[in-house]
Amino acid sequence: MTDYFDKPIVDKPLIQQGFITMTLTPNKLFIFGMLLLSALAMPFAQAADDIKGVNLLHTANWRAATDDFGSSFKASNPLVQNEEIAVEFTMSAKQEGKRWPFVELVCATETALTGVSNLEITYRSESDVSVKFSQSDFGSKGDGSYAHYQTVIPASDEWVTIKLQASEFKQPSWAPESTKKIALNLSNVEDIYLSPKLNFETGETSTLRIKSLRVL
Repeated sequence: MTDYFDKPIVDKPLIQQGFITMTLTPNKLFIFGMLLLSALAMPFAQAADDIKGVNLLHTANWRAATDDFGSSFKASNPLVQNEEIAVEFTMSAKQEGKRWPFVELVCATETALTGVSNLEITYRSESDVSVKFSQSDFGSKGDGSYAHYQTVIPASDEWVTIKLQASEFKQPSWAPESTKKIALNLSNVEDIYLSPKLNFETGETSTLRIKSLRVL
């Protein structure tokens, strides 16, 4: 007498086209279900794991950006030349009735920086540079404050490598009170901004060079 649990669920094989012949019994179906649940229960890899430690100079999408009422930049096309990026930024003076001028070099990773704890940058710059995590909560799809978490690296006439901890990044002093209630969330960050700190009262020109940028 055949035990119930050894009887096939179907009378005919599920796949019988010259490749595989397979019949699922309740026992086999139970085991298959358990394996599937175990696979689903496994933790997912952090979003940024694939780019950690990689020089984003060669993998990210880079672009220089400025306001559209006076500021400008000069750079090669494409931006990466001879294993580095070099951009000369000119910030215009603040104009009455106009928005605040800005200049920035954007590193678009197209990957959420979930799990990132450090950022390492090799650079030269004629001025101090604000390094910003572009968090969607503060951008055009968020509250529109653009009060991104940021920190400042100093001007350097020579190539220098600096390692920054994510915990060092703070919102600017002018951030609205409502914005200050939103914590740094690297799962909502894909772009990193490098913004030379130039004189917006008189206007100023400065060159920024990048040889390496890595998230760790």
